[in-house]
Amino acid sequence: MIRFLALGPADLRGADGAPVDAVLTQPKRTAVLLALALGAGPGGGLVRRDALLPLFWPDSSEEKARNSLRQAVHQLRRALGEEVIVGRGAEEPGVDRDRLWCDAVAFSEALAAGRLEEALALYRGELAAGLHVADCPEFAEWLDGERRRL
Repeated sequence: MIRFLALGPADLRGADGAPVDAVLTQPKRTAVLLALALGAGPGGGLVRRDALLPLFWPDSSEEKARNSLRQAVHQLRRALGEEVIVGRGAEEPGVDRDRLWCDAVAFSEALAAGRLEEALALYRGELAAGLHVADCPEFAEWLDGERRRL
């Protein structure tokens, strides 16, 4: 199972425990993965492309933004595996939560279930501490909202 630690500084480890630098060294890739992991909320699911485009490519034409999202999803699939990044065509990408575990999702689920000690044990700091994606003010707003929620 791939482990994505998003509470505190982002950390992504493959099934072998090695860091997935192809994602971690690219802030926008890390941010897209975060949005896919959290965007569908507890329980999993897919994220509408139309919700992602304005977060990451607010000043791009729709065609260019769609292409950029396709490229980002392609790069995530290359780094994590085809089976980890799932979707319904290019319209709704998402993550397979049976293959990618995210502490922020587990934290939310533990809180919702009233397992406060478990939630507290997962909390390492604010969501994606230190993550900054240039020229993406909508993502920054979304991230601030998610930080407040958590």
